[in-house]
Amino acid sequence: MADIQIQQKSGRRKLATPKIDLTPMVDLGFILITFFIYTTTIMQPKLMDLKVPDKSNKAVTAYIDTSTITVVPIGNHKIAYYSGALNKNVVFQYMSFNDIGNYIRKKQSNLKQLSENFSKEAHDLHLIIKPNDDCTYDDFVRIIDEVQINDIKYYAIDDITPIEKELLTKRLQTKM
Repeated sequence: MADIQIQQKSGRRKLATPKIDLTPMVDLGFILITFFIYTTTIMQPKLMDLKVPDKSNKAVTAYIDTSTITVVPIGNHKIAYYSGALNKNVVFQYMSFNDIGNYIRKKQSNLKQLSENFSKEAHDLHLIIKPNDDCTYDDFVRIIDEVQINDIKYYAIDDITPIEKELLTKRLQTKM
């Protein structure tokens, strides 16, 4: 902004010290503060409830054999899975992450065609996710994404049992 120069009595001009007007800088500061407050309130975190078995409760959860799939993400971005209850005769099947969505949708459509004699829960897919030691975080997130995409109501995340680990290693050794 312009300053008025006042003549002194001696006839010489008074040399004014340079001044910086900070009004535009303050305006810019408030605009930036408003922008940051506005953008941080728009971005809400996206959270998903994870259902994890209670470790303090020693009761065994019963699953419906016809509508249960146990998924074990393993190394090299592969999935080992089996249907029904765990026993010594379980044979692990393998698929890639690209095929898991199609398999879930196919299983859900087969369950909808069950007779009315089955319970309401038997008509819905039950998915048990048991990450293996060599499973990556990205693989786990991809399976949780498929849970959300396919609207699976009944799912749980659990630890892989020693029996499953033994069957899985036997199967992987014979497959190689």
